[in-house]
Amino acid sequence: MTTQAGQEVSGELLREIELKIDIRSASILVIPKPDEVQDKNMPKNLHNAAELFLRVGMVDAAENVKRNVADLLGIYMNNPDGKSNFLVGRGVVCWACGHCGIPKGGGSEGNSNTVKDNDLRNNIPPGPCNKCGELEQVNWLKVTQPSVDATKSKKGELPWIETPPLSKEEEKKKKEAQILAKRKEVEEQVKRALEERERTNL
Repeated sequence: MTTQAGQEVSGELLREIELKIDIRSASILVIPKPDEVQDKNMPKNLHNAAELFLRVGMVDAAENVKRNVADLLGIYMNNPDGKSNFLVGRGVVCWACGHCGIPKGGGSEGNSNTVKDNDLRNNIPPGPCNKCGELEQVNWLKVTQPSVDATKSKKGELPWIETPPLSKEEEKKKKEAQILAKRKEVEEQVKRALEERERTNL
């Protein structure tokens, strides 16, 4: 689905964007808190959440949802074996910044059992957001998949899986590698341009 947003918020004109929201994000359900169960305006899944962020001009938040969902689906598409260095746990969505992922201190490395509905709806508070630290404006998420048994309408559940954040040293090495790769790319472009000029002058 393609959604556009462009409106003035706090005196700042938000850019017109065309954001393609993966329809599969609708399979990641937003679990309402007890006092939100009857709220008809509460987004039911992350597809709804991204649309809501766009409607209110929170473009960066919508992009965070899009990116985090893409990362999660990418991991599952590569069939994680449980041995790779992933964090596994329950995901949350933050309504302050749009970040979706395991809250601070909420993940464990390796395999993890999926969480049952009763556990999701109990008094364990979701959060805090692992990106901005928000405590209140967060909700648990439930990653679902179609039931293997076609006679059952209930969907299976999957844990939230994400790559652990890089340490400062790892982040430094990553940036250095990116700079070196970019430099090499530029050098190759210059080399090809010079060779092309020499051939032209022959």
